[in-house]
Amino acid sequence: MTLRNTLFRHRSGVGFLAVLAALALGIAIGTVLVLDGVSSTEKESNSRLNTPEGRGKPLATANGGALTEGFTRVAESVEAAVVNINTISIVNTERRQRELREFFGDNFWNRMPRGPARRTSLGSGVIVDSQGYILSNHHVIAPVEENVGRRVADKISVTLHSGETHPAEVVGVDHESDLAVIKIEAPDPLPFVPVGDATDLRIGEWVLAIGNPFGVGKTITAGIVSATARVIGGPIMGAAFGDFIQTDAAINPGNSGGPLVNMSGEVVGINTLIVSGSRGSQGVGFAIPSTVFVNSYNQLVSKGKIERGWMGISMNDRPLNPEMAEYFGVAGEDPDGIKDGDGVLVTQLVDERGEPNETGPAYEAGIREEDIIVSLGDQEVETNFDLRVTVANTPPGDKLPVVVVRRGEVKNFTVMLAERTMEAQERSEAGGLSFEEEEDREKQRKEIGLRWRTLNPRDSDQLGLDEEGGVFITEIWPGSLGDEAGLRRFDIITHVNGKPVQTDREFKETIDSIESDQAIILRVVSINQNRRPSVRYLSFRKP
Repeated sequence: MTLRNTLFRHRSGVGFLAVLAALALGIAIGTVLVLDGVSSTEKESNSRLNTPEGRGKPLATANGGALTEGFTRVAESVEAAVVNINTISIVNTERRQRELREFFGDNFWNRMPRGPARRTSLGSGVIVDSQGYILSNHHVIAPVEENVGRRVADKISVTLHSGETHPAEVVGVDHESDLAVIKIEAPDPLPFVPVGDATDLRIGEWVLAIGNPFGVGKTITAGIVSATARVIGGPIMGAAFGDFIQTDAAINPGNSGGPLVNMSGEVVGINTLIVSGSRGSQGVGFAIPSTVFVNSYNQLVSKGKIERGWMGISMNDRPLNPEMAEYFGVAGEDPDGIKDGDGVLVTQLVDERGEPNETGPAYEAGIREEDIIVSLGDQEVETNFDLRVTVANTPPGDKLPVVVVRRGEVKNFTVMLAERTMEAQERSEAGGLSFEEEEDREKQRKEIGLRWRTLNPRDSDQLGLDEEGGVFITEIWPGSLGDEAGLRRFDIITHVNGKPVQTDREFKETIDSIESDQAIILRVVSINQNRRPSVRYLSFRKP
């Protein structure tokens, strides 16, 4: 009996053949997917998307034959350009302390520490220029929310893939798109990755998300593109002008600001937010596409600020339904998209403060209330979001052709956009920080940042100390040099650079005698939770 007959006579043989057939089919499908990925990275893009105006040679991308190693090759080609971003913010707690005092009474208040609090946060970023320019989210470098919006952290540091840490300065921020550009100074050119065209992304395409979730360290997750041009409603960060890439690649707190990478090793998105009931990834993550962040990056690097177009209209907050489309004369099935039942209804003509006024670019162009805008530039306008994004991504001063339908009559105009200033006015009117306040905060951060007094015998007895003498720290300024060195409230400093200090005056005179940029070595006695003293040595350089 042949092997074939034996296999078909027994059920187990049939099952074995079925397994073999399924395995062969899986290998074939896998080969097709890999080959399709290779071909997709080699095609030429017709997009006019500008790339960040960076310098240097980017990291090698995982295209062509190199893609045979799949995710591993892509990860290896990109991870050296992904960084961890750490911030320290000084938060004023006086208002909160007053509320607690009113609620709990003076006894609780008298036991509370005084002064501002120190808040730290973690995030990610990606190097896009060999000179140290890094793209991230605005909320990563500005983690503190205040009445005037988010505030940039008092200290920002960047840890490279090599483990080196550098202080970072803010080049500029784009509040409305939740983007930020920071820069570090490094002795050698830094590795960076090229930027891909997000308009080439296809639903179901593999992507990698890279970042530092929960502070555990560099992490790479894989998923697919779940949707593109996703519009997120409501007061969500970056929702004003960004049509997001949606992915099921795991994105968690700490991933913000890290890159979303295609299988060619190109950055196509900046991971920004998740929708989750648990603060962890549930497969619904969003990234700002390169079509948005490239424009913001180039403006921030070249001008230090974002300039957006402004048209001077208010739009109806509801989309056109069939009855409204019929009433305003745009109902139909026009293949050219002029009268096809959609568009944006102009409800008012407004000035730069949002007040009704016939002075804006739209009015000057000839647009009037109850016009339906159906086309702007070379873009068909179907929704409010279409119009808002097109205007916002067009530089002020540019002229755009606009097509409107006025009670069934098609009209053509040309509008020259002005600069959008409403958000800046709102922040200014809300009482934003002045440059002087920013300079004061930077000065405070660089100072040693201590308050102290002479340690007296009563202090020593209460703390269980055998030795007497030294200075007793009563307050630490969060983010100061003393705080960063590791000093804490109730520590006792006994020696400075090996010299005993017995009084508050001796301590001050000793510190004053040390020249700027010289090392200060402190012998410190700390009291642990068991009221046992322990000796530590801490250091910093005098500012």
